[in-house]
Amino acid sequence: MTPRPARDAPGAAAYRAARLPAGGTPWLRARFCAVDLELSGLDARRDEILSFGAVPILDGRILLGSAIEGLVRPAGAISESSIRVHGLRAVDLEHAPPLQEAIDPLLGALAGAVPVAHAAAVERAFLTPALRRQGLRLRRPVVDTAVLGLVWLHERDGRAPSHITLADLAGELGLPSHHPHDALGDALTTAQVFIALASKLDAGCAESVRSLTRAGRRLQAQQTFGGP
Repeated sequence: MTPRPARDAPGAAAYRAARLPAGGTPWLRARFCAVDLELSGLDARRDEILSFGAVPILDGRILLGSAIEGLVRPAGAISESSIRVHGLRAVDLEHAPPLQEAIDPLLGALAGAVPVAHAAAVERAFLTPALRRQGLRLRRPVVDTAVLGLVWLHERDGRAPSHITLADLAGELGLPSHHPHDALGDALTTAQVFIALASKLDAGCAESVRSLTRAGRRLQAQQTFGGP
């Protein structure tokens, strides 16, 4: 077990002290935070977080003035293939703080908020060890907009693809994609997609923190049995 730091930084202290909304809280009364990470690769055992963006959501509205972004100086090399995706080079990150310092504003943004991410397993895989090194535990549940999108598409069309990208889902909803593969841009797109999907699903059946974070069960039932 990673020892807890002798003294928490402000973001870590806020994260440790805050409570998540209760599962039965109507989604429009809960606090969420859309998060996106840009990475050196997708293997959390060897790849690293290079940048992050976070957009708070409260009462169904984006708090754009409280959005944050940050760069992270990696310990290892950045591959050419990952640079082609997000454009972040070693020279762009050489003056950024290491992850242990850089992550503190993100912890502050996540304090008391249910995380929202697209294809959330990726963010979870990288944030879990990053928080563990701070003596913290990534609190579940997490809302996955990819899952919510597939649930909505199945309800709309009677079927859904096996997966959907953030850009394609935004397009289905008539929303713009803000600077794809930029952490803050993708976090903003994720936040807008989340609000649109939660609103559409809520129109059919009242949605709560619990129902949105457990949308995977709904999707599995749709895929198994059909119907809404």
